[in-house]
Amino acid sequence: MNNNRKGKIIPILLLILFLMACTLSVGYYISQIRFNKKFKELSDKFDKLEARQEVVTTQLDYEVKKIQVDLREKAGQTEEEAKNLKLMSLLLKAKGEIISGKLQLANGKTQDCLEHIDEAISVLKTALDIPEEAVEEKIEDIRLRLATIKGIIEADLEKAQQELDKIWREIDEMIIR
Repeated sequence: MNNNRKGKIIPILLLILFLMACTLSVGYYISQIRFNKKFKELSDKFDKLEARQEVVTTQLDYEVKKIQVDLREKAGQTEEEAKNLKLMSLLLKAKGEIISGKLQLANGKTQDCLEHIDEAISVLKTALDIPEEAVEEKIEDIRLRLATIKGIIEADLEKAQQELDKIWREIDEMIIR
């Protein structure tokens, strides 16, 4: 009887070991299925996040490029506006010198008038470096006419005053444009 028990215990132990191995295998298989399911879910979420991030990055890149273009455009406009303001400033100074010269001429101070005209010619020479070609030609014409007026002053004061009056009005029109 003792032998009989020994013979039954080993198969029962083997059966228990086999059932434990099966249970462990099933548990591992179920864990693997759950892990794969979670991995797939996380992978899908990551892909969606990556796609969203790519869309946002692309949109931001577009906006940055657009802002850069706007800044370059504004910088160009600012440069142009600064040039125009500098030109207007020089034209106003020349206009003031011409008007001062005309007043000096009206008071009979031809030497002071000539100094003002020389200063206006000098200011207009500085202004020649700034504008486009059409305005540059007008400025050069005014400079030549002012030099001519210097010669006219000695011959005919009234005509010189009229010419100075015309010139400062032309400069005024250039400023207003």
